[in-house]
Order: sequence, then C-alpha cells, then structure tokens
Amino acid sequence: MNFTKLMEQAKLAGIDPIEIYEHTSEQETIKVFAQKVDALTIAQSGGIAARGIYKGKMGYCFMEEDSDENIPLMIKMIKENAEAVEVEDASKIFAGSKCYPTIESDPNQLRDTEMNHKIALLKEVEGKLAVSDPRIVQVMTSVMQSVNVRTGIHNSLGLNLNKNESYSFLYSMALAHENGDNKSGMDFKVMRSLNDLNVDEFVEKIRNEVTGKLNAKQVKTGQYKVILKNSAMSDLLGALTGLFNGELVHKGISKLSGKLESQIFDEKITILDDPLKKNGLNSTPFDDEGVASFTKTVVDHGVLKMFLHNQKSAAMMDTVSTGNGFKAGYAGQISISPTNFFIVPSETSFDELCSIMGDGLIIDELNGLHAGLNDITTDFSLQAAGYVVENGKIVRPVNLITVAGNFLEMMQEVEAVGNDLEDQLSSASAPSVLFKALSISGE
Repeated sequence: MNFTKLMEQAKLAGIDPIEIYEHTSEQETIKVFAQKVDALTIAQSGGIAARGIYKGKMGYCFMEEDSDENIPLMIKMIKENAEAVEVEDASKIFAGSKCYPTIESDPNQLRDTEMNHKIALLKEVEGKLAVSDPRIVQVMTSVMQSVNVRTGIHNSLGLNLNKNESYSFLYSMALAHENGDNKSGMDFKVMRSLNDLNVDEFVEKIRNEVTGKLNAKQVKTGQYKVILKNSAMSDLLGALTGLFNGELVHKGISKLSGKLESQIFDEKITILDDPLKKNGLNSTPFDDEGVASFTKTVVDHGVLKMFLHNQKSAAMMDTVSTGNGFKAGYAGQISISPTNFFIVPSETSFDELCSIMGDGLIIDELNGLHAGLNDITTDFSLQAAGYVVENGKIVRPVNLITVAGNFLEMMQEVEAVGNDLEDQLSSASAPSVLFKALSISGE
C-alpha cells in the first residue's frame, strides 16, 4: 500500500494525524516422530492497522489486504469508528523519540539452513533420547520452530520505523514408565544455528528430569524451606507482571498502587525490564507506539522504582511512556507488556542453594496458575511437584502436593537467589530462589 497516499487522502477527509502499523509473520514448524517427519508447515500471517484523530476522537481500522484499492474503505472505517466513540481516549499518535537504540543480536542462521540438516538434528535428538534409558518408553515429540517477524510504524507526523526479528527454538518431550508410574518431561533450547545445541547435554537433561520424577510420593503437610527452581519461579513471576502495569496501578487494581519507592521485596531481589538484551527473545528498539526502548530497573534491591507504561497510562499518571506499549497482533489494541523481564541472578549455584537450604523441598513444577492464583491479591494455592532435599542433597521425588502463600509476602522472605537464569519462551524469567518457608499440603 502507498502509505503516503493514504495519509494525504486521510488528511483531506479530516483525519489528522494518522498512523499505519504493519506486521507480518512467517513461522516454520518441523515435527519429527518415530524417526519420520510428522509435520512440516510454513504459516504466514499479518496485516495493517490504521488509527487517526477525527473530530477529536481516535478511530481505528484493520486490514489483511494492503492494496491501494482499500484506502477509501479504511478512511471510511476510521471516521465511523471515531464517531461511535463516546468515551474520551487518552491515546495519542506519537511523533517519535529523539533517537533509537541498536539491538545487538547474532544472526539467525537457522532461517537459511537447509531443511534436511534441521530434520537430521531433530532425528538425532529423538533417537538418542529414545535409547538414553530403558524406562523411557516413548519420545512424544521433537519440534523445531523458526519465527520471522517484520514490523513497521509510519505516521503523518514524520515517524518512519521498521524492524525485523528472527528466532528459533527446539523442544522435545519424553514419557517414562516404571512400576506402574508414568511421568513426562520436556526441555527447550533457543537457537540461532545448529551448533548452538549440544545434543548429548540436551538429551541428558530431559532424561534426568523424566526419570527422576518416577515413583514420587507426597510429604507431610507443614512449613518447608523451598527452592522454586528457575522454570517454576519464571512461571510464577510471569503470571504476576500485571503488578507493574501502570494502567492497573492507576486504577488501584494492582497491589503495588501507592508503593513507589517502598521496600516491597527482600533486598536480594532486583528486577530489570531490558528490551536491549543481546539475543533476547523480546528485545526491540521501539514499542508498538514508536517509543524508543531503554533498560529499566523496576525493582532495585527490593525497592520499587518504577511502573511500566504505554502512552495512555503515562498520561493518566502524569509521566512518560517507558516504551512498553505493545499489541497482540496487528489488530490488537495497545496494552502494556514487559519485554525481557527478569530477576537479576547472583553468583550462587543451584548446588549451593541446596546446601544453604539443608532440609526442604525443590519445586520445579507448578500447575493451575490460571485457576489457583489470584493476580490481584497475589494469593496462590497451586499443585506442585519436585524433590525432597536432606542435608543439601536430593533424596527422592515428590508430587501430589499443594504449595500455598502470597507472592508479595514470600518475596520479602528470600534466603538466597541462584545464578541459573535462563531465557524462557515468555517475557518473564528468573533464576532459582530459596524461600525461608512456604506452606505445603501433602499427606
């Protein structure tokens, strides 16, 4: 579509300023099962969204087809949408930041790697995992996925931004059986080339996880020292990033309303939102409103330093956007989302965490986050699984337990933070964290 033409005709129709947001995505997925390619798909999606001010109100329209023939229809839709709005919208079209950062990232060589090499790697992973332990009865799936995304933001105020993002990852899942007990386990690896994956280490990690959970039993109900392993801690943190959402804070929905510059967590906890992180899955030079990205210290040694904002929430709270205005697809509305949001790791290894704990539980699996977590009060009661630790050593697996508490309270009772921070496939990640006491329901 000729965006200049759209802007000119929109202005003549009384729409000024106007913004065009374009988003296209290509996703390649390869699945291997029983040493055969079970599926190979290449999916493309995308479209354009336009919004503009008409008679003082913001109007919107969305199109999958970006032909010039649709320009009159888009203008008509924006006008009709704006005229139907009854509530004043604080959203504004952004003229642009003074400068934009450059994101450091390694090229995604997998994008151009020959298909037969990628399939061969998946078959190698599946084959080695299948014979890694006689208790593994099935490799349920092995998948490689590559995603390439292009985004552009153009407006009549002179903004003209473009970015390209590309990442790939591989994951595999296995099923183990012993004494009538079945357990499944999986792992994933973010990759940019075939050389990024050490197949033997990857297989060993999945094998240890799936076989290590066999013949698990409950523990007695009580208070335990608990290490939330990095994957479980990341899941819990990710489910509660709304605490730092500026719009929810302004509305009084977040429990952190009025807590700026207060000690909300233990001093061992520092949280960053880093859109400039090298090779970060959510690294970006600008958000979906065209605001330049920058690294933010959200919590500094337990002290709440800032909230995350888009332009709308920033206006509500008389501040500036933090560059966290993002869409869920081209047709989505601008909301507030973190980028690479993580708890800063320490230098303490996981084995050292276990040694510090002495006796307690490792929890590496939390289930029912959507049902068992109240994201307003931060109270939670979740099904969990993991391991019993005695004298700093893992002695047996545990399952069918429930861990309960309050996130804001437990984050004030941190005994140690680990060094095992790993990127997750969501925006939030965390190292393993040792808590002084959590309530466990078991037998």
